[in-house]
Amino acid sequence: MILGMDLGSNTLRVAQMNENLELVKEAEFSIGAARNLAKSGEISKEAIALLKKALYELKEKDFSFDNVRAVATAAFRKAKNTKEIFTELSKEFGINFKLIDAKMEAKLSVLGMKYRLKKLGIFSSSYAYCDLGGASCELSFKNESKSFDFGIISFYEKSLRYSSKNYHKLNLKKDLKIKDKKFRLYTRIKNQNLRSMAVLAFKESLEAKSFLKKYACKKIVLNSGVPTAILALKQGLSYDNYKANLINGKKLYRKDFLHFAFKIYNMSEKEASLFLGKRRKNYVVAGCFLLYALFDKEELIVVDEGIREGLCIDFYSKNALNIIS
Repeated sequence: MILGMDLGSNTLRVAQMNENLELVKEAEFSIGAARNLAKSGEISKEAIALLKKALYELKEKDFSFDNVRAVATAAFRKAKNTKEIFTELSKEFGINFKLIDAKMEAKLSVLGMKYRLKKLGIFSSSYAYCDLGGASCELSFKNESKSFDFGIISFYEKSLRYSSKNYHKLNLKKDLKIKDKKFRLYTRIKNQNLRSMAVLAFKESLEAKSFLKKYACKKIVLNSGVPTAILALKQGLSYDNYKANLINGKKLYRKDFLHFAFKIYNMSEKEASLFLGKRRKNYVVAGCFLLYALFDKEELIVVDEGIREGLCIDFYSKNALNIIS
């Protein structure tokens, strides 16, 4: 069996699969590697501690580290202390994390998503793919992919730095090209942090939106934490009762992101932790605004699979993507 590890900008996700590409077991941990990265330039000591705690917990749960493919993405591409962290992890756990670039990140994520779509019998070559992470967003269509420099953590932290002065300088109609009157109404809410986040989402996603329009994508497949969390919330599932089989292949609508951005924002910390997990509330809200700004009338299909499954699938395909040379 092979164990795939996806060390992302927000979470550590692992999946163990056998040679028949059957999922044996999986796990996910909130790490928050991208928190305060823009300010410090480094992965924090807190994130490193959470990462090590997660790896020890995997050992306790009998995840075998004998055959591991482990990769790290956006936050670790940006951090100054990545090499130091990888050295520590290699010595302490015997795991050699490989830093992959944005193109490889997109390929692995799409590989995982396609795997699930084919299992569901709904795969189509006309689909586009969106993987919104903690520090970057990858969009893919056929053989084209592009990484954009925004993610739910980096965007949320940027929105906090977005001052009231900057907000009032903006001409919503001219600078952000917002035509949705309902959303323009929401941007006038009193809370400055939430208002800045909502407005800034349109500005941050303009280039990514152009990518989707260029290829006239009608149907888009989404994975990652925000769309899966929103679908789970729609079904009343708590964070601990999350089940991928209740998520895979289900649809979301653009309006869902706006609706749940405000619903989640108004939750108490206790309620948000119950449904979203600890310390995820603000990041999920940020992700909702980004996805609301990014999409228009496209059909949105959600799957749970991504990089961790892609790593396993590629292994059994004899390293077709040449990830580990």
